[in-house]
Amino acid sequence: MAGEKAIRDVCGIYSRLFDHRAVMQNECKYVIREFEGKRNDRELLRLTEASQKANEIQSKIPECVQLAELLNDVQDQLKDARQRCHNILEREEQDPRKKRRDEIKEKSKKQWDEFLKEMDKEEEGIEKEFLAKSLKLKEKYGLIANPESN
Repeated sequence: MAGEKAIRDVCGIYSRLFDHRAVMQNECKYVIREFEGKRNDRELLRLTEASQKANEIQSKIPECVQLAELLNDVQDQLKDARQRCHNILEREEQDPRKKRRDEIKEKSKKQWDEFLKEMDKEEEGIEKEFLAKSLKLKEKYGLIANPESN
């Protein structure tokens, strides 16, 4: 009998030290009560929303992969276009006729500026002539008192 008691005591100590099923069951019940009772299914709604968003994101992944491939193609085309532009600029810099074109542009710009100045002078002359004639007409028809009669 003493052996039985010793075995029972050892089994009791063993179950308390190494068998945590009862403790785990109580912890699980506590967590469930916490979520269900105090939070009023808010966590369930949040988890449902998160699941829906995850599903939406998962459905968009193939489209994003295709767009990434297209983006790589566009990037390659842009690099090619940039290189071509660079080559064109280099050829233009090395062009012997560039200096002559620049001189012609400068000459044309000077001529245009002179033309604009002449147009401004002509406009002023026309304005003065118009004012003089309008004053003569006003004097002729008596709209303005003759300054010499005063």
